[in-house]
Amino acid sequence: MKAWQDAASLILAARHGQTYSRAVSPAVHNYQLLCLKRHQKSSFMPGLYVFPGGTVDPADANLKWREYFATFGLDNDRLVSLVPRTARTPSRPQIFRSRENELLREVSLRITAIRETFEECGILICRRNRDSGAPAGWAEHVSIPEDELQTWRTKVHNDATEFFNLCRKLECHPDLWALHEWRNWLTPTTTYDKRYDTAFYLTCMPYVPHAEYEAVEMEDLKWDTPERLCSTGITFPPPQQCEIARLTKIKNIDDLLDIAVERDREGMQFYLPVRMLMKDGVVHVLPGDTMYPKEVSLLEKQVIDKSEITMDELARITPVKNRMEFLDTRFNIIFTDNGEDNSVVFPVPGKISKITLGNDEPRNKL
Repeated sequence: MKAWQDAASLILAARHGQTYSRAVSPAVHNYQLLCLKRHQKSSFMPGLYVFPGGTVDPADANLKWREYFATFGLDNDRLVSLVPRTARTPSRPQIFRSRENELLREVSLRITAIRETFEECGILICRRNRDSGAPAGWAEHVSIPEDELQTWRTKVHNDATEFFNLCRKLECHPDLWALHEWRNWLTPTTTYDKRYDTAFYLTCMPYVPHAEYEAVEMEDLKWDTPERLCSTGITFPPPQQCEIARLTKIKNIDDLLDIAVERDREGMQFYLPVRMLMKDGVVHVLPGDTMYPKEVSLLEKQVIDKSEITMDELARITPVKNRMEFLDTRFNIIFTDNGEDNSVVFPVPGKISKITLGNDEPRNKL
């Protein structure tokens, strides 16, 4: 039995505010991110805010999608174009390993993210034709009459195969090329009993679309800037915190889209946090950090014991940082960019402490 479930999630950024000149360094964000609050009765991350997304369903990889895309002039070569340049190298994350008689994972994971986004907030990221006039790289969405929307969301929630039927009825197709590879996060063994290998995509929309949360799994929906999401005291899982923290440094949605398109060409990087015990708290180190192990275990608990020094002492002896610091009252997301250390602080309610606590054995002295 596989040790985790495969999933896909969507970081949805929508323009909200003025269009900036590329020559100007803006002071405030001109876009907002979509976040949903998981229901308190949820079996995984109850009460936390997340990006829309969910687990892969076999229906997302059904080969009938390939035939359907062809009716829009999107042949197999066009679908293969979604595979980034790095796909032939060992660095390609394992979530993209396709199986026999299935769509390419680069296609099916995008379908998962689009389907789950529709289920959870009613935004259908689809196109009706290739030459729609929309700017390249930006996402479109198809509107559904209000009296039909909830019916279809319920159908798709109960049976993922209904998403194909919805697209066929509306004569539209999932807007795959508007979803750009961002990052691949695997839940560490030291965090939850349930683990997910999640492909995070990023998409940009030219305006904030209407959205309503799905009341079975969610209990709130929020649009806000990355900066405000850091400071308002709402609670996110660590992957979302890291992504939001990095987006605080990108104010202009046009710049964000450029970065996403370039990252899409290179392919997403695999992130498995490794826990480090400190004198004054817990640190999760990420790839690129000076302290990140050369070899990591996907299945065994891996904890580095540095409990003889503090986080500040660790910071002074590590030139390159990509880490999450967990303290009693806050999370610090610290990353080195162009030789400069950046720190983004999230206030932490007490209930989140279980995310950082767990079985500390075995320990590795490094």
